[in-house]
Amino acid sequence: MAGSFSSYSSEAATSFEAVPFEPAVSGKPAVPRKPAIPGKSAMKRSTAKIAGVTALLFTALVLLVSCSSEQPLDTFQADAGPAAERINNLFYPVLIVAIVVLVLVEGAIVYMFRRFRAQRRAARASSGAGDAISDAGLVIGDPYDPDNPGDLSVEPLPEQTHGNLRLEILWTIIPTLILGIISAFTLVAIFDLERVDADDDGLRVTVVAQQWWWEFQYHLDGNTDSSPDFVTPGELVIPVDQQVPLQITSRDVIHSFWIPQLNGKKDGVPGRYHDWLIEASRPGRYLGACTEFCGLSHGYMRMYTIALETDEWNAWVANQIRPAPLLNPGDEGYEGQQLFVDNCARCHSIAGVTDTNGDDQTDLTGSDASIYSGSDPVHDQLVSGAAPDLTHLISRATFAGAAFDLYEDRGEDLPYTQLAQQGDLNGVDLERWIVNAPARKPAMWESGRGMPPFPNLTPEDIDSLVTYLTTLT
Repeated sequence: MAGSFSSYSSEAATSFEAVPFEPAVSGKPAVPRKPAIPGKSAMKRSTAKIAGVTALLFTALVLLVSCSSEQPLDTFQADAGPAAERINNLFYPVLIVAIVVLVLVEGAIVYMFRRFRAQRRAARASSGAGDAISDAGLVIGDPYDPDNPGDLSVEPLPEQTHGNLRLEILWTIIPTLILGIISAFTLVAIFDLERVDADDDGLRVTVVAQQWWWEFQYHLDGNTDSSPDFVTPGELVIPVDQQVPLQITSRDVIHSFWIPQLNGKKDGVPGRYHDWLIEASRPGRYLGACTEFCGLSHGYMRMYTIALETDEWNAWVANQIRPAPLLNPGDEGYEGQQLFVDNCARCHSIAGVTDTNGDDQTDLTGSDASIYSGSDPVHDQLVSGAAPDLTHLISRATFAGAAFDLYEDRGEDLPYTQLAQQGDLNGVDLERWIVNAPARKPAMWESGRGMPPFPNLTPEDIDSLVTYLTTLT
């Protein structure tokens, strides 16, 4: 053994300079220490500082973003309707419970990590095994490795505990009680959100989703089996303090209807109708979005719910029911009307113009029947042939499926029912949309999804079309 040790020492001396040895313990041969790596501790401290600063900056960024006042889809401020308030009344207590559980569990993990890690380092130092394994690089074995346990007096195994009936019962019962209480309140909230208080013969709206815009079909008598009284795209207008039942469906793929200030989400599925409710407690303009990825322009598939006082809403309805005037030669906008009939009426409809005799046929062009021609006013044509109704385009605040503002400064300073009379029309974006819609809102117009470009229209044609569209108040 002595010769072997001497020989090994000579080899080590020729291969390394001043390689430290740990003396033999309990009859085991001496084990050489790993040479310390210069700057290793400083490198670790520097890495830890960088990670800490990065985490701090990320947290600050999240807090700064969340402090923005311009967040129309912020669910933390969803209080414009009874349903949204009911959801928040459930959400906040659950959030508080979740935060408390997070703090307790993560706090216990951090406490145990630091507490027992400090004990192990102290045990190493007191035994003379080195100041810190990260600095000295001491190899003393692994007490959990049966082939190389090392000296258990230097690195003792922690107390082993197997089975604690009281503790196991405690950490099973407490989460069960928490989840049980949350589930009970959640079920009560779900039933509250599903309760219909509206009259059977009152206003009902069929919400039809398609790539990539929303259509709202109004049934003033509550009979959703008949053709709608009128249709609006992109903007759902309702009276304040009146519950409005919705039937949500889709013409193509699955979409999801969400107005966070007024209620939660509800999917629109082809071939099915999902009942939902919407109600606003105060007048306002509330942004919504499709929350089910539905293809190319999913991010542009927005909608608004506009809540009006009852008198304003009744006046708005009276205007929406009125058909657009059929212009005659010599009338302002007549040339644009003819351009519309020739280029746009195959997809778009204007009550009184593309359907002059009330038979739901686009009879000025001889083109295909409108989307309301069959037994099912929603699913007769799942893709092509469905386009926004433009009968009262200028009375709305947006166009192109609510993707663009129809008036400068969004018309926010004007009453909704006075936009057509007092608003400053956003004619630049409207003209750009007519010329090349796919460049403004990506679409698959070749397959009937979205509006095609019109490269053959001259600037004079575009001006005539816009002039005509401004008559659709």
